Amino acid sequence: MERRELLRWLAVTVGLECLEGLAPGDIVALGRAVHARGGPHRAFEVLGPHAQRTVVAAAERMLPATETPGATDAGVVAFIDRMLADWYTPAERDRFTAGLPDLDARCRALRGTDFVTCDDADQEAVLIALDDEVTALRRSSGTGANDHWFAMLKYLTVWGYCTSEVGMRETLRTYPLAMRYDGCAPVARGRGGP
Repeated sequence: MERRELLRWLAVTVGLECLEGLAPGDIVALGRAVHARGGPHRAFEVLGPHAQRTVVAAAERMLPATETPGATDAGVVAFIDRMLADWYTPAERDRFTAGLPDLDARCRALRGTDFVTCDDADQEAVLIALDDEVTALRRSSGTGANDHWFAMLKYLTVWGYCTSEVGMRETLRTYPLAMRYDGCAPVARGRGGP
């Protein structure tokens, strides 16, 4: 996916009250600001230890480390916690946190163990099934699918990754960001100038 396509996807699939009406460039700027504000030592505010491990495992299945860094390298779980704490409405936050146990329930039904202890193939199968459900919702109800907790997890994972320095530098190759240029600004002229 090219950068413009990614920005368009982020803007169209947002479905979150806190981000409605933002232009694609603003969504990227907000993601960068969330990464910058947190720092590596900021305490988690929303996700408890088990939820953190679950989100890490899910994000790594979505964006695994290969020849490029993965979701963990990009600090996606901390990004998600910061977004939940600072930007989401209580209803959105509750929807997200109430949905995470669904990953464990599906893995227990499949293998008798929680999501984080399932093997990679089983984790991937569960994530694909959830993604298929969201896709079916999107086909039948349009943007209503954005209300599904898994759509939120997927969106935040991609957004957090693509606005992280490591994601922008090593995967998207868009770092450092272009600086502002005002080509029509008046030129200051000294004495004797035209």
